[in-house]
Amino acid sequence: MNTRFPERKPAPRWRRRKDTRPAEILAAALEIFGERGYDATRLEDVGRRAGCTKGTVFLYYESKSELFKAAVREAMLPQLRETEKLVDEHRGGARELLESLLRMRWDHMERTRLSGLVRLLLTETGKYPELARFYNEEFIDKNQTLLRRVIQKGVDGGEFRAVDVAQAARVVVSPLLFAAVWRHSFDQVVPAPVPLELYFETSIQIMLAGLATSNVHQTV
Repeated sequence: MNTRFPERKPAPRWRRRKDTRPAEILAAALEIFGERGYDATRLEDVGRRAGCTKGTVFLYYESKSELFKAAVREAMLPQLRETEKLVDEHRGGARELLESLLRMRWDHMERTRLSGLVRLLLTETGKYPELARFYNEEFIDKNQTLLRRVIQKGVDGGEFRAVDVAQAARVVVSPLLFAAVWRHSFDQVVPAPVPLELYFETSIQIMLAGLATSNVHQTV
């Protein structure tokens, strides 16, 4: 008598370890990319900090560039979604909204390791056009679109003077970029460190005063 047994399905190439999660790998990658930069980051170091092997990292991310993109999304998407929600739901004036957006970005950068990532993006992505395009398309363009909406609202409503809205949207984020570069490049070596909180508060006052029309009272 012929007894036919059901065909056994091939075993999966790998099984996910219960104690290893992609979020842990991304958190470790974000730290190391921010500390060392893109070139100096090695996947075995990411795995070691995440508590797994280099091979485990490769199970989730097929290359360093894919890991980098995933780490950037992990760091930036919450801030982008929060910004979109605030802009869509805000019912007050443009000045108040713009100040809230800038403070929210500053707080996000302070709470996370985002400042190290920003410094990396400013200094290293020029060597990697694919990564530069990725960051520009997924985050810079979208954030700039939101800022242009807010500034245009202020111009249309008479709160802000007539300015080149696209250029103004770039200008208002420049203090955040300076702070990120300073913190990771100069803060530990200059004889008189810059008080970044005071710098940020001063920059907000100057920018809002510069945007304001003459009939809008500003206190600087």
